[in-house]
Amino acid sequence: VACVSWEDASAYVRWLSQKTAKPFRLPTEAEWEYAARAGTVTTRFWGDDGDKACDYGNGADRAATRLAPAARQWEGANCDDGHAYTAPVGSYRANAFGLHDMLGNVGEWTQDCWNGNYNGAPVDGRAWASGDCSMRVVRGGAWDDAPAGLRAAYRVGSPTTIRLYSRGFRVARDD
Repeated sequence: VACVSWEDASAYVRWLSQKTAKPFRLPTEAEWEYAARAGTVTTRFWGDDGDKACDYGNGADRAATRLAPAARQWEGANCDDGHAYTAPVGSYRANAFGLHDMLGNVGEWTQDCWNGNYNGAPVDGRAWASGDCSMRVVRGGAWDDAPAGLRAAYRVGSPTTIRLYSRGFRVARDD
């Protein structure tokens, strides 16, 4: 899903929890990064080479600069995945945890309030419930991000009410 605000994503997980009687939620920022890294310590779960993104995630590349008029001036990966905008879910190789689209396609909302650094962050994986909670953390980069944005540590703060073509989410479930 794309073009959803943090508020939309939060409403969806509340609805899904009620509908299924299971505890769904947005992942915490720490959970998201753990899932994206899939046990690696490199910049991306596939390694450090941003030009290999076309096999693993949808970001700005030659397809975008060729097919999207606004992208002609973008810095993109030196590869071509054939997708100028969002790609169908699962179009790229999964990481070692079997998760697809952790980097690229759409940046994913997390539960955490925005803080500009990790000073004072929870150390146990919980969501950071203090800071600027009118903004939430978005992770993973999107189809319009250069290789620098398609990396496990990439994060931005975004207003909870904004709906962008490059924002989406995934869900987590507590057992």
